[in-house]
Amino acid sequence: MILGAAALTTTAPLPAQTSGSIVFTNRRPPREFVGNIRGWASANQARTYAEDVQSHVWRVQFMAFLSRPPRAAEVTLVFYKVEGRTRRYITNQAIALTNPNDQVFFHQTVLHRSPDEFQPMENYEVAITVNDARGATEIARGRIGLVGVPDRHDGVVDFTGAAPVVH
Repeated sequence: MILGAAALTTTAPLPAQTSGSIVFTNRRPPREFVGNIRGWASANQARTYAEDVQSHVWRVQFMAFLSRPPRAAEVTLVFYKVEGRTRRYITNQAIALTNPNDQVFFHQTVLHRSPDEFQPMENYEVAITVNDARGATEIARGRIGLVGVPDRHDGVVDFTGAAPVVH
């Protein structure tokens, strides 16, 4: 799945960064934004996203502030589940870039609830990597929590049908 990213033009150069960051937001930035885009992202920052209970998805959007221009047609968005002090790889998706020299872009994606991937009441680390001759290099990172109602089971298993059903 290749998704496009919307680039934003800023009038001032970005401040020097030792590493890139991903700022999750609660809304899309204005189309023709002029000014401090990092300030806008911080003012509209989201630490968690609520699950759409009808479709069991989370609609996630973020501003990426990369540590360097990717100089590639696409970057990879990598998701990890945070488990204590470690992180476990979940999945990744490619993001097509409109300009390989942009260090700032907006992106939105949909995360589907799945037992092996995304679950409510869990925290995730998200990284943006770029592939080049040296391999995959991480150029931004952020964390987000997914909120929703976890699946509850009462421990009763029904073996009367063709397949066991947990209630």
